[in-house]
This record gives sequence, C-alpha cells and structure tokens, in this order.
Amino acid sequence: MQPPPVDYANAPLEVGLAFGVRTCRTCTYFWPTDKAQPYGPFPAFDLPINDPGPGQATGDEPSFPWLKVVTQPASFPDPEIMDGCRKAPIMTIGINPNLTAFAPGPTGASWAYPSFTSDGGTDEWAKYASYYRYRSIYQERFDLTALSQYLVPDGQIKAAKAGVLVSALRPTDSPSYTVVVRYDGDAADTTFALAGEIGTPRWVVLVNPRARFNAGDLLASKLDVPAGVSLQTYRQRVGYYQQFVPVLTGFESYLRQRGYTGRSLQMGEDVGQLDMVACASPHWNPGFLGGTQASEQQIIDNCVADNAWALRQLVQTAPAVLYLVGEASYTMFRRAFGGLLHRDTELDHAPADGAFTLLRETTDPAHPCYIEIDTEVDGVSYHLKTRLVVTPHFSYDSNFVPQIRLHPDDWQELQERDPSCAWALTTDPKITVVPGAQARDYIAFLLDPNQPPGGTASAASAAIFAELMARFPQESTLLRDGFYDPHAQMGGVLVDLLAHGAMGVGPAVPGGEPVLTRTGGSCQFCVNQYWKLAKGCAYGKPNEPAPPVGFLAKVAMAAAHDARGGDGPTPGARHYTDQHEHQRLPVVPISTHVEAGSQQ
Repeated sequence: MQPPPVDYANAPLEVGLAFGVRTCRTCTYFWPTDKAQPYGPFPAFDLPINDPGPGQATGDEPSFPWLKVVTQPASFPDPEIMDGCRKAPIMTIGINPNLTAFAPGPTGASWAYPSFTSDGGTDEWAKYASYYRYRSIYQERFDLTALSQYLVPDGQIKAAKAGVLVSALRPTDSPSYTVVVRYDGDAADTTFALAGEIGTPRWVVLVNPRARFNAGDLLASKLDVPAGVSLQTYRQRVGYYQQFVPVLTGFESYLRQRGYTGRSLQMGEDVGQLDMVACASPHWNPGFLGGTQASEQQIIDNCVADNAWALRQLVQTAPAVLYLVGEASYTMFRRAFGGLLHRDTELDHAPADGAFTLLRETTDPAHPCYIEIDTEVDGVSYHLKTRLVVTPHFSYDSNFVPQIRLHPDDWQELQERDPSCAWALTTDPKITVVPGAQARDYIAFLLDPNQPPGGTASAASAAIFAELMARFPQESTLLRDGFYDPHAQMGGVLVDLLAHGAMGVGPAVPGGEPVLTRTGGSCQFCVNQYWKLAKGCAYGKPNEPAPPVGFLAKVAMAAAHDARGGDGPTPGARHYTDQHEHQRLPVVPISTHVEAGSQQ
C-alpha cells in the first residue's frame, strides 16, 4: 500500500476518511506486527482501471459478470469505509464487515477481496474511493471452476463413496477445523481433520453442508491462488445488504402514488451502508476476536470510541435517519455514544425481546428517538438531529417475516386460558413456530414465511393475522401487541420523516429530475484534488461552501468524548453477540434465507 498523498486530518473529512480508515492499523489483533493475521489469507484482486463506475445488475440478478481483474498476493481485506453516496439521507450501520470467504462451502471458497495497487499507471486511492462509492448489495467472487486449477493437490480429501456432508463447523478463528460426512450404508459418521496453519494457504470445503456427494468427489482442499493471474470476477448478491431493499421499494411506491416521477430509489445511492468497526471478522464474539470479552472490547474502544470512524462519517453525512442493525450494534453504539441519544422515554437498556423490543420503541411515531449533536467548534456551530431506528439483524430473513412474538409467560398463560387460539397458532400450516433459544427468549409465530419478502409476503401475512383476530377477538390485545412487520415498520419511519419535512423530494440541480433530497452541506468525496470519479457528483455538492478543514472531525471527536454511555454494561443487560441472534433462527428452512454470505 502506498502512503496517502496527504495527512487525512488535512483533507475534507469525507476524503480523509478514505485515507485514515484504509491505513488504520490500531488493532493489533487484526494487524499484528510479529505474526500472520488471524484469518485467511484470502484470494485478492486489483482493478485494471481507477474508476469502473457503478457496474450494477440491470435487473434482480443474484449474480452477474463484472470485470476481468489481476490477482494479487492472498491477503486480509483492507478496512472498509461506507458504501454509497456520502450525502444519502438514509444510513444503516452494522457491527463490522463479514469475512464471507471464511464460511465452509463452495460459495465461501469463491469469494475474493479487493487489494488495490497503483500498478500500470493507476491510482489505488481512486480505486478505493470508486469501489466503495458505488458498492451496493453485491460483492465479488471468482468462478469456482476457474479456481479449481489452484487447489493444492497434497492432502486433498476425496469421498470414498457416496454420502452426505453432515457438517463443517468453524467455532473459532482457528485455521484448523473438521469436516464430518456420513457415507451411504455406514452406521456412524466419518470425521476428517483439516489441519491449517495461520498465514499459509487455507482449507476450503467444496460441498455444502447437508448436500449429497458422489464417490470420488473432492470434499476439501487447500486453495492457493497466485498473484498476476487474469481472472473474471462476478458480483454476487449478499443477503445482508439486500435486507433493506423491500423498505426502499415500499417507500418508492408510496412516493410514486403521490406523484414522484424521478429515478428509482437505489441502495448505495439513497442508502449509505456503514459499520461501527471497519475491519472484517467471520462473526462478532470473543471466539473470533482474540478469545476474551476484554480483547473484543479493546477492538470496540479502538475503532468505535477512540478513532470514531463511524461517528465521523455520521457527522459528515448527517442523515435524516440511521438504522442500527441488531441489538449488538445498538449496545455498542449506546455504550460509546449514549449521551447523544434523546427520547422522551429512555430506550430499554435490557430489552426483553432484544432488537424487536427496540424496533417497537424506535418506530413509535409518538416517541421517536434521535441522535443529537448541538455544539460549537472554533466559533462555528454544528447541529445534527438524526432519527434513530434499531432493527433486527439483517442477515437472517426470518427476522423480517411478519410475525407474532410472545413472552414465554404470556404463551404459557394463553395455552391455559385459550387452548383453541394456541392450537390455531401451532397447527396452521401457514404459521411456523420458532421457539426461543434460551428460557426467557420470546416465541415467534411466523406468518406465511415461505413467501418472498416484500409486498406479497406482507399481504399474505396480513390476511393470516386478520383471520386470527376475527377468530379470537378475546385475544386481540395480546396478538396485536405481539405483532411485527419489520419492513413495514421501518418504512413507516421514512413516511413519517417525509410528512414532517425531515426528508424531501426534488431536483438535485436546477432543471434536473426529482430525487430523494441529499442532506445538507458540502461533499467533495467524488470530486476533489486527489481523485475525480467519472460520474462526478449529480447533486452539486462540491460547489457548496465547505466547512473549515478539520472542523467536522473536531465535532465528531468532541461528541465521542462527551457522549460516553458508560464504562460497563447496564446491570441486568446481557452480552449480545451475532451468534445469539443467529440462535433465534427457526429450525425449519426459510426460502429466502441468507444467500451468498452475510454480515455482522
């Protein structure tokens, strides 16, 4: 990596974040100086040109060919900045990027990550900026068939006969793990130990868990993709990033019913997607972050509180609304910046139903929650008031199926008080029951979960809910209080913001087509003295007066210093990880469940 052309503190904040985040090596867990990095190394590639532009699918393709690239030495991916327009009015924040290549299976084996250089007269900083400006719901992979020539012959695991791959679990960051198969006709499983070593070519599993294979099929091998090879990349849709699409689609439909004639709303253009922590990991829990809660907390302190990369971007973007993805993200944000949260009734620090309780609280139009900064730095005023919404975890589609959620005590009482209603909830073939993973977890009753997400599922689920309400009016309060339609609730906040003037629609420039209005203030991310992206800025933001150099960074750091939400967990609060939210998944398959990777 070449050093940035300027100290990031002396560039406009939106530009300086590209320099500062990419070169950040604060966390020695991710970037050790005396040993190999804890994950990978993974296939890497460089772009042949500085600015390939959006390069998105023309329709709803799950995957499509993107660019021919040149492979780079296998590596760990660079820290990530926000995806999308820096002045988009909608922002989402998760915990951190997910290492999709870590997951055992053919999809995990094929993922690749950018490793930009300035080779051939190109500019790695322009590439980095362009890549994240235009990334939306896709990430890159190679074709697995093309990669097969780089599978290491020594030690390969081949099937002795036909059977099923039972499991390939990776419970920690260890490069060693086991693959378990059940051969046809055998009374017991066969286990293969994949012995890996940090910093050397990694093991990949070439069969999906629970999938069948034939005798002689290659089950697992080490993969070693050399540098300097020209390969075709494909963009693959990622379930996490797609989760907001139904919300955006529903909001666009609402706008068009009221006369909106502009371009379609787009992820990455109207929604910026960011993470609290910039470096990737396979999961967010101590087993993948140094082994202890203390090592995990050190990463949070470094990235979230001390460097405050995400808060700096929030200050520069100043979105109308921020969706914090998952209870763990909310807990992380509250502990670092709790003093910025304002609501007439404080949000629950130990929500009984996790992110669902927080979703209910933060989508309540009578009691909205805001992130607020009102300060003066070097004689210049700054004010931010962003609506905050906490959502269930984006990676799991079952979280977004319209559903009725009941506390275990309420469910027990319902079974005793109204057996006919309980019978209907548990025997209707259109309803899937999801028991809680732990004793005090809520029980979820998913309404028509096998329909695709969006309007069709909501309409079908609404019909099922209406039928239950009609059949059991004596239970209407309990059923209504426990009903969630997360996409609709999230979209309702956008409608509310539009109605109160916090969001708007209109021409970005005089005579231009209507768009979702950008947030206030200058932005030079796409056009500046260090790079100029070919599409430039369609919103006239580089022409607006810019704040003094360093002003926004000072605002963010002052807010981070003054807004600490506490040095430790709230008494009674649980330590939430992404694994806990995963444990809430139903045991039955959901047709739209995570395709091609997820994110924390």
